[in-house]
Amino acid sequence: MKKFSKILSIALLVALVLSLGITSAFAADTGTITITVPTQQTAPTKPVTYKIYKVFDATVNATDNTKVNYTLCSGDTLSAAMTAAGFSVDTAGNVSGPTSLNDAAIAAIAAYVTEADLVETVTAAVGTTSVTSSALPFGYYYITTTTGSVVTIDSNNNNPTVNDKNKIPKVVKSAGTQYDAASMAAIDAVGTSQAFTSQIDVGKGAVNLVFTDTMTNMTFDGTVTITVSAGTAPVAGTDYTLTGEAGASSFSIAFTDAYVASLAENTLINITYSGTITSDALSVDPATNTAKITSGDGNESTSDPVEVYNAKLTVTKQDGDKNPLAGAGFVVKNSEGKYYKLAADKKSITWYELPAGTELADAISAGNITEYTSDAAGAVPAFTGLGVGTYTLVESTVPAGYNKADDIPFEIKDADYTPANLEQTATVTNNAGAELPSTGGIGTTLFYVIGSILVLGAGVVLVAKKRAID
Repeated sequence: MKKFSKILSIALLVALVLSLGITSAFAADTGTITITVPTQQTAPTKPVTYKIYKVFDATVNATDNTKVNYTLCSGDTLSAAMTAAGFSVDTAGNVSGPTSLNDAAIAAIAAYVTEADLVETVTAAVGTTSVTSSALPFGYYYITTTTGSVVTIDSNNNNPTVNDKNKIPKVVKSAGTQYDAASMAAIDAVGTSQAFTSQIDVGKGAVNLVFTDTMTNMTFDGTVTITVSAGTAPVAGTDYTLTGEAGASSFSIAFTDAYVASLAENTLINITYSGTITSDALSVDPATNTAKITSGDGNESTSDPVEVYNAKLTVTKQDGDKNPLAGAGFVVKNSEGKYYKLAADKKSITWYELPAGTELADAISAGNITEYTSDAAGAVPAFTGLGVGTYTLVESTVPAGYNKADDIPFEIKDADYTPANLEQTATVTNNAGAELPSTGGIGTTLFYVIGSILVLGAGVVLVAKKRAID
């Protein structure tokens, strides 16, 4: 029994030693790769997936893991493209390669590996900055990513940390014909076209690049102009596809991967377009418009919203005693002397030029000019949807028994988004007309007074003459 226990103890000891040896041997033949996700321009908004393919086997020196010997994986042979790129195999089966990896060598490796060479897939969750592979057999690895087209190639003998060199594209937007960070808002009249510019920083390795603009209280005018900071501007139908017709509330532009790949790193794509304002009630709640870029496997970059306002004038009518006065009509004309006409659907303003010889009242009756009339409370409907400019408020209908009020000029100033500018008010006072004399009033008395003065004067003259004769 004691002999059996001794033999069992020795067997267990040998097994332990062997297991340690096996573990040590396994550990010595594996390594990890830590991949840092791209955050140099904007962080990914979707999980990033990395696929790790084994290109060659590797044997590492037991005492110096920087000394590596590469061999073909079992059953592999070098392709012609790999040979042309500078890779070769000697008679002992050892692989050597070019001193640096150019585009041709990277393309050759990409074509050389297959799904059979995929050894691991790792995913970096949104908000994380890196992800690490598990213990991989020593080798030379090719790594793809869902962030873009730039790949990573490295050995895992030294447990390297490699950077995902793709750059998530970023978009900014402004109101105007070029990107200007100071132009994040505008004031324009309802029914007019407001220009916009969106600017895309393409970055490195971008794929599946799609630009989208979504408008509120505006509609797309139907055309775009695209320029680039360097290189050749894209051609519609060849380098990009525009989706969205005039009158739509959004549109998109999908760029081909081939065109994006032809651009130098950090090239800026400028997209200019316009939208028609469809609301006349933007003095407090502006139209907001944002641009968005999607790329890679759905990563997004969204611009800050651009706000578009229009203004209004609210009129209150009163008499000389500051009591509400009903029945007063008002119109507005612009600096060119043309009169305000708001469409029935309130989606556009036209400016009517009064023909020579035509009475203002006749043009109002014909429906060519918008006239608003004060009610019993003295309130007048607001003149809405106004853009930047100088205007005049004109009393077009005067209540009976009152004198016409003076015209009132007012101005909607550019780049002033305060309520004082966008929601202007005017209080208009009508004074009662003066009475003409009548026979039953002061007019008769006045005649008597004047007559008495004349009689008295004549008497004075006669007395003076009589004294002169005497």
